[in-house]
Amino acid sequence: MDCQAKVIEAERGKALVRVAKINCGECGACGLLARSDKDSVEFTVANQAGAKQGDEVILHLPSNRVYLSFLIVFGLPVLAIPAAYFAVMAIIGLAGWTGVHAPGIIVAVIAGFLAFWRGVKLAGRLGLSPFIKRIIT
Repeated sequence: MDCQAKVIEAERGKALVRVAKINCGECGACGLLARSDKDSVEFTVANQAGAKQGDEVILHLPSNRVYLSFLIVFGLPVLAIPAAYFAVMAIIGLAGWTGVHAPGIIVAVIAGFLAFWRGVKLAGRLGLSPFIKRIIT
């Protein structure tokens, strides 16, 4: 789905855009993190087109693949957290330590954040994230 939006902020390959509800098909492709009010929706998109603050742009929102994007971004941490915890606890068990859970928890939290970050990057590379298609003005 394509829609028209206005760039609110632009920096380092990302842009915060505002889409008027009248231009929004409410497909959900902007994601769970979109900020919404009664007249508009704001969210961050990839800005390879080089749009600047105040530009009117055409966005591409891959609505038919949004669930796959959410599965990658949020599913990888769900898998990484217990895998990291149990791997560390197995190593600790082999070392003969008992009743020590802190290293496993710390490594699991770090693995969760890293998996989320990699999931966001992977979803962007696979074309599952919204991006600026072209600049109108």
